[in-house]
Amino acid sequence: MAGLETVISRLSNKDVRIRRKAVRSLFEEDNPMALKGFVPLLNDNDSWFRSKSLDAHRKWAKNSEDLIPLMKEHKRVVGELLERIDAPDIARALLDESDHILRSFAAKNLAKTDSLHDSFAKDEHHSVRVIAAEYSKNSELISALIGDSHSTVRRSAIATAAREGLDLDQRTLELGLSSSDPALRSLVASLTVKSGGLMLEKACRDTHPKVRKAIADTLRLEVLEVDERIDSIADISPEIIVRWLRTHHDSKATTLRWSMIENTNLNSRTRSKLIEQMEGRLDIDFQRLTAVAEDDSTLVRIAAMNLSASVAELSGEDS
Repeated sequence: MAGLETVISRLSNKDVRIRRKAVRSLFEEDNPMALKGFVPLLNDNDSWFRSKSLDAHRKWAKNSEDLIPLMKEHKRVVGELLERIDAPDIARALLDESDHILRSFAAKNLAKTDSLHDSFAKDEHHSVRVIAAEYSKNSELISALIGDSHSTVRRSAIATAAREGLDLDQRTLELGLSSSDPALRSLVASLTVKSGGLMLEKACRDTHPKVRKAIADTLRLEVLEVDERIDSIADISPEIIVRWLRTHHDSKATTLRWSMIENTNLNSRTRSKLIEQMEGRLDIDFQRLTAVAEDDSTLVRIAAMNLSASVAELSGEDS
């Protein structure tokens, strides 16, 4: 095959067949150095060559200098290429464009520039505001974005707050918990585990499965022993605490578990589950277990008798 420069020179040949053959040869060779030969073709009279020039830029452009020729007529292509090319100066220029798609591409390229997050958050289009919601670690800014008019921005802001462990004020948490979107409420609910208090209590009164699962999962990760939050949730939504108690058998957890088992105001299914959690353990309070085995609830009685039989078997006694 002819040398690279020779083939590039054929791109300007008067014979269109030679030019087309040169384009195909350069693409087959796949040498990024060929890009310079395609720059003049951006303004070619033939749409086929213009299209191939854009393809070449998409294929081989690697820095801001390669993007400059596209800035006049092909800014959308520049925006696309900013997804893989770090070109902050060009990205900043695109932030002033009226096309929100270009601003969005630019904002993504500059997402880690903290000083720009405020301006992103004020953009008229949600596709730009969401970049601030995803990348900012500023509690005040994230709180404002949780109240955004667009659900995508709200969800991203809450997800960021949860990921970064940001402290949000009560008004912001309450706003999130009042959302009609259960996915968003579940994210906020996970944040209330850290803050506790009234907001956690409100979250626990939400009956949606996603919200309850979010609270239970967060409790399992962040709360290591019985505290005010656990006691509060046990009163408001004992079903959530059942999940947490599954992996806790220290003295405080055992005390809480028995108090819930013996609470006849709780539904039988919850109480029986708590009894079943003690399967395989020998440190059982037999006096309390014997009393529960005479409970009015058939479900609770069966669970207690099964546990008693299991303990006897493990102890080497006849059941």
